[in-house]
Parts: sequence; C-alpha cells; structure tokens
Amino acid sequence: MPRILIGTFFQETNDFHPNDTVYEDFGILRGREMLDDPVGVIDGAVDTLSARDDVEIVPTYSAAMGAGGTITQACFERTTSELLDAIERHRTGVDGVYLNLHGAMTAETEKDPEGYVLQEVRRIVGPHIPVVASFDMHGTITRRMLSHMDGCSILHTYPHIDWYETGARAAGVLLRVLDGARPVIASVYTPTMVRGDELKTATGVHGTFIRYLERLEERDDVLAGGIMLGHPPTDCPEQGSRVVVITDGNRDLAEREALYIGRSFWNMRSHMQCVLHSVEEGIRIAAKAKGTVVFADAADATSSGAPGTSNTILKGVLESDYRGSVLFPIRDDPAVACAMEAGVGQTVTVPLGGTRDPRFIPLEVTATVEVLGRRDDVPIAVLKCRNITLFVAASGPLLCDRWVYPAFGQDPKRFDIVVKKLPHTPDEWYDNWAERTITIDSPGAASPNIPTLGHQFVPRPIYPLDPDMTFTPEVEVYE
Repeated sequence: MPRILIGTFFQETNDFHPNDTVYEDFGILRGREMLDDPVGVIDGAVDTLSARDDVEIVPTYSAAMGAGGTITQACFERTTSELLDAIERHRTGVDGVYLNLHGAMTAETEKDPEGYVLQEVRRIVGPHIPVVASFDMHGTITRRMLSHMDGCSILHTYPHIDWYETGARAAGVLLRVLDGARPVIASVYTPTMVRGDELKTATGVHGTFIRYLERLEERDDVLAGGIMLGHPPTDCPEQGSRVVVITDGNRDLAEREALYIGRSFWNMRSHMQCVLHSVEEGIRIAAKAKGTVVFADAADATSSGAPGTSNTILKGVLESDYRGSVLFPIRDDPAVACAMEAGVGQTVTVPLGGTRDPRFIPLEVTATVEVLGRRDDVPIAVLKCRNITLFVAASGPLLCDRWVYPAFGQDPKRFDIVVKKLPHTPDEWYDNWAERTITIDSPGAASPNIPTLGHQFVPRPIYPLDPDMTFTPEVEVYE
C-alpha cells in the first residue's frame, strides 16, 4: 500500500504591508488534525487519494494563513522546522509526498521559502520518491522549486473558484507518477508583473491561455499545465510569470507547448495591465450613472495582503459635492471600539483610517452608530456619516465578503457607489447587477499601479517597471 505524506505551507506575502507576519498569525494543524475538516485544496487532494483503496494518507503538518506581510525570519525558521521535522518522522516507507503551497511567500532573509521547503523535503525523502505540489496562480515557481519536484498543479480560475479541483489535479499527478508516468516539466519564464481585468478567466486574455492548457490536459500524455502569473506585491528575486507544461515522457510536446504559450503571454503583457481611474474621475462617472458603480480599491485589498485601512476614497467623497449613497468598508479597531462603547443611536467622532498603515492620515469623522454586531468573532460597526454608510470592522478575517452586508442591514444594490477592497470578485457578487466596476488609482500595499510599489529585489529589467525592455522567451526542461 503506497504511503503518501501530505503537508501544507501556505501564505500570500505582501512585502509592502507595514506589518510583518509572525508565527501566531498562522493556523497550525498537526497530524490527523489536518483531516478533521479539510477544505479547498487539501480536501480535493484527500478525496482523490482516498478514492484509491491501495493508498495510505499520512498527514504531517500544516501552517496556513491568507495574505499578510513579510514573514519574520524567526517565524519562517520555526514553521519550516516543524514541517520538516514532521516529514522526517514519517519518512520511513514513504512512496510519495504532496505539498499544498502558495508560490508567493517571502521571509526577511529567505526570499524563496517554498523552494527551500521543496529542497529540504527532497533531501529527506531522497531522489526517487515523487514530490508533487499545488500552487495558487498568484505567485512565482522558482527554478529551485522546479528542480526539486516531480510535478504540480496550479489554480486555473481567477477569481479563484477551483481550489478543490486544483488539489484533486495535484493528487492525480502524484498517482500517475506512482503508476509509472515519467514526468517531463517544460517551463517558460517571462519577466512580467501583471494586474487587471484581462486576468479574469471568464472574460480576459488570460482565460484564453487557460482554456488552451485545459484542452492539453485532456491528452493522455499530458499530466498538467498552468500559468503562474506572479504576484507584484511579493518583492522577490525571481518575480515574474511562468508557464508550466508537464507531460508523461513527451519532451518535444512539453517544450513546444510551453514555448508557444510563453511567447503568446509575453506578447500580451501590455494588455494585462490595469486600467486605473482617479477618485475624482470615479465620482464623475458615478454621478452620471443610472445604477450602482463599484469602486475597486485594489491597492488596499485585504485578499492581496494589504491592511484594509485606506481612507483615500472616503476622503475623496467627503471633499466632493457628490450626494449619492455610498457604502464604504474599512478596518479600524479603535473606531469599532468607540462605537461599541457609545451604543446604537449615539453620535461618535472618531479618527478613521490608517491605523495599521502610516501612509494614510486618519480622517476625523462624525457619524451615527446604526448597527453593532460580530461576524466570525470580529466586531463590526455600521456608522452613518452624511450620505456615506461606513462598514467598520476590527482586525480579523478578510474584509472582502459581499455577503456579510445583509446580516447588518445593508443591501449593496441600494447604494449608488459601493467600495470593495478587492481587485476582482465572482460575478454574482457585483458584476452581474452593477452598472460597472472601475479600479481606483489609490495608494496602498497592493496597488495595481505596479511601478508605485517600490520593489527592491525583483529582477531587472522587468515589465512594467521597464516598459521598453526586450526579451526572448526560452524553454527550460526539468526531468
């Protein structure tokens, strides 16, 4: 009976977040705890492995969180040592390893944490045990990662709705290798950092590449294919986009298809940048609209590792003569605490914004407390300031769930402007009914205005920091 070790090391790092990530920010699971209530990628992998009667699943260790700042070196060393120690303890008789990784992690000193983990896992289990990983598409697969794994799966959808399927595909690749497949990984790197609407799988140019790869994956001699888009807020030496095609022994096919997609991706790089509007332009558009206009504050997207404390759009609305109704979410622990102390129906004057990001100056706001409550154990206060409904949350889980609003008496469809601290969302959240969505060019740790972020470690030249650069994509092969 093949013994498959599974482990998780997962975080989306934003190196421009003003607050570091520490050990206590991770959710830690050990051994069988990983199988108590598996979700997403791990659930897909476990279900696929469990479907085989002849496979024994051995859960080892999981350190996982969403998005956050740079991982402190102390945190990196502790989490990786715990993961590797757990794998070491279970390595006897191991036949394969599956790792749930992200692809966009960085620590203070180690700028390729996932590459380090794969390298050390390979050292522990030896050169002949297959090691397969799954990745978020918003990250970079480095050459060190490619050198120490036998295969991988990458999320295909953005907004992400195929977590389960990605885990299932990774487990499927591992089972194929155990059954005798000979993986050949062909990869093409392009020095590109991309953001914007054209990355949406259903409607953007990136989706055309994914659908092409999905057709390739239907072939018996293709194990997997995917594209790592890179993650601009992760400031790392191999930042960029990478096409991966994995075949069963067919090197010519892997090289040809990876190079074709890589060249096509490079040629479309300018199309995969974000169209940005100033706050003033956004307000003018909303003033002329007949329906709801959604302002995407992608620069402060908590899903991309920003703190969620930007008040730039709020300041713009307050300083304008706009009188339409506005729904504005923000994280601000002191403001929530003040509202909780005052109570529903009371008037409070609070400094709002910038509590976890010094690039924003707090705005003094006088508002009426309309609703108080909690969601996922996070205190939330709904305040009314003139024509603006402020949805203020304390620190905690992502402030990005459109479906949290009705529980607090707010219907986004009844507002003229809805601000979302996300670059993109599933269509049913907003796009299916809003008149339009525009991305606001505001400052922040996850700004889609990539040249404003302030990279130090990314390779140069790289697009769009060096818009006039030339580059010829080349294929790399790992067998």
